[in-house]
Amino acid sequence: QDGRIKKGTEYIQIDMEVVMNSLQPGQTCEISNTYVGMTDKVPTRVIVHRLTKEQQQKRLQDQTVREKKKGMKYSARSKRLSGINVYMTNTPTNIVPMGQVHDWYSLRWQIEILFKTWKSFFHIHHCKKIKRERLECHLYG
Repeated sequence: QDGRIKKGTEYIQIDMEVVMNSLQPGQTCEISNTYVGMTDKVPTRVIVHRLTKEQQQKRLQDQTVREKKKGMKYSARSKRLSGINVYMTNTPTNIVPMGQVHDWYSLRWQIEILFKTWKSFFHIHHCKKIKRERLECHLYG
């Protein structure tokens, strides 16, 4: 509160543009021993993948369409950083290696979309209390 840094709480902020510029197109790197959070620092692994030129051009085109459609403007920094994918995970390397992180994230998003669809069509978020056995019958049936 008096401006002094507490011992053991000093962290270095990572500049993602520097990380991006150090990677070749299509290259992936992992930054371990990173911490995320404003107040509570949570240990994570950060995997950064630089997109190829074609992928980056496609993303920039999509951003341009989104800007026109929504009447907004992306900053120059956002446009530069659109050349990378950043994944954060707290799973250890021996469980999810760096090369599999993208696949796991893709699978996770497919599951998210599935549950979103179920909520929209089947209203699963408005279910009354039922016994576990009945729920299992509904799921497996």
